[in-house]
Amino acid sequence: MYGNNLTKKCVFSRNYLVISGKKLIFAENFLKTSDMTINHRLRILFLVMMSLASLQVSAQTPLCKDTAEHHRLQEAMWNCCSQDSPDVLYQACVAFQNHARADKDMFSAYTAWVCGVMYNLGRMNIQDAYHITQVMKEDIKSTDENSEESYFVPNMMGHVYNTCGNIPGALEEFQKSVELIKGTKYEKDGLAFIYLALAHVQLNNNLQETLHWIDVVMQVLEQHHDSWNYYRAMADAYAIKAIAEFKLHRYDAFHECMLQAEEANRKNESPSSDLFVPYANVYQTLLNGDTGKALEEAEALSNKKERYLVKCDIYRYIGDNDKAFMTQRELMQKCDSITGVMIAENIGQMEHDIQMIKKQQKMARVMNVILSVVVVLSLLFILLLHRNIFLRRRYNKKLKAKNEELREANRRVMAADEMKTEFIRTMSHEIRTPLNIINGFSQILTGDENELESEERKNIAKTISDSTHQITSLVNKMQALVNMNIDNLQTMVEEINPSEVCQRAILSMPDTDPEVIKVVFDDQTNQDGQKLTTNRDSLLQMLGNLLENAVKFTEQGQITLTLKHDKTHFHFTIEDTGCGIPADKIDTIFKRFTKVDEFKEGLGLGLAYCSETAEKLGGSLTLDKTSDEGTAFTLSLPIQIKVNK
Repeated sequence: MYGNNLTKKCVFSRNYLVISGKKLIFAENFLKTSDMTINHRLRILFLVMMSLASLQVSAQTPLCKDTAEHHRLQEAMWNCCSQDSPDVLYQACVAFQNHARADKDMFSAYTAWVCGVMYNLGRMNIQDAYHITQVMKEDIKSTDENSEESYFVPNMMGHVYNTCGNIPGALEEFQKSVELIKGTKYEKDGLAFIYLALAHVQLNNNLQETLHWIDVVMQVLEQHHDSWNYYRAMADAYAIKAIAEFKLHRYDAFHECMLQAEEANRKNESPSSDLFVPYANVYQTLLNGDTGKALEEAEALSNKKERYLVKCDIYRYIGDNDKAFMTQRELMQKCDSITGVMIAENIGQMEHDIQMIKKQQKMARVMNVILSVVVVLSLLFILLLHRNIFLRRRYNKKLKAKNEELREANRRVMAADEMKTEFIRTMSHEIRTPLNIINGFSQILTGDENELESEERKNIAKTISDSTHQITSLVNKMQALVNMNIDNLQTMVEEINPSEVCQRAILSMPDTDPEVIKVVFDDQTNQDGQKLTTNRDSLLQMLGNLLENAVKFTEQGQITLTLKHDKTHFHFTIEDTGCGIPADKIDTIFKRFTKVDEFKEGLGLGLAYCSETAEKLGGSLTLDKTSDEGTAFTLSLPIQIKVNK
């Protein structure tokens, strides 16, 4: 049985070779006597060798430019597809292929292979169609592996896979064919039909995908309106869409698509070559109410698989589910048997491939051993060389690191010296001014010759008090800055009432005229009794610095201290209506000795102290907003500080 199948599958090649030249007549006798001995591997090799030999014979034919003869042979070949005799078809294919090769028309020559493939697929002779496709593949490779006609191979394989029910394989092959045909001279006339094949694959699998591919076909046809296949492709596209609409029970849409298909078919110069219009006509007959005629038309379809599928749709439409099931079952059994035979035939080739792979692996292992020895010796040499280089580099690296440490230490010393100089200069200026004020007014108050009014004495006393407060504030800031660098603030924490600390900070802030600047404390904690564990003095100093800055830069308006908390942090927000912070100072306001306004009193240490202290206490100080309408800072501290041991 196996030998008979193999001989049958070689029929096309046998006839092709015999007709191609009398020198190859021995192939017939060879095939007839090889029923029980020829195997899959030898058969494929034989087919390829004989096809290549036949190419040489046909190449010796005198060149022929007879267009009429070309069309006659081509028409005869395709007309043979409706006959049941494969020998007659193969003779017509060989005659047309020889003529096309003599004319160096490779596209037409490969079309002869296509005719043989499609003839066998129409009769579900999938094995024959598959092997003809493989011979066509070798034919194209032997001529020009990168030829523009190479899209034929995946195109035919897609039809083979579709016929035997391998939907994923069919989709993959058709996609390959699309990529190969794009950019070639065949794109204009052939691309739309590959997309039609993709739509056909999904017709009994995913109707939405079918409609999607039909839309793609329409887009391609719109780009290639001058294609000689334009109306043929248009008619087939509307025919497939009509069948999809029928399967979706959208019968009005079906009739509309059929009208468009008929309109395109009237303009088609070769309506006999339509692929899908005859199928759609069967469904139209069914919807017209003539079930018997529809079944007769379905039985007359040239493609056996489509015959089964259309009859299944007819039986489902009329409600005869039993016949629909039996028809579907018969089709599945036929596909399964064909697939099983193909798998069995491929096992021999797979075994041969496995043996070849094993030999290659053995050779690879030997080469790997040799390569490993060479690599090991090379590595030893590289390691010795690397060790020498490494020792030199390590010495140089250490030397560079020491030099860099010395340069860094020198930079730190110079920076510290500059900071010390700047600090002394700033301190001298900031302390000298209030001291001069105190000294001058003290002399006025103690002088015998000066008799001052009571109001003047009060103003002088207030000025002296403000200057004293300024000096005290400067000293406190310096002391706090020193303590921050010396003390571990996290070990000096206690549980405090943040609301009380806020009130103390407000009482300690510089005096302001309530008529000009209003100071507001907004306690949003609702007095819920939540305590804060932190360093009391540091918090009081930070709030004092922030409030003092707000007074310093607010000439009129309001200063608001807002207290609130969430699950993990207390938030102290100090907002004023002052002049704001210049844009070029925003990035440096938290650095030491940075002053927003050089003409304002202060050392430029307040915000730096607040930011550094907040971080040491596990919190943060952020600038929420600043503009010419005011500034807002938020000091956030954790409710329960995490002590770093």
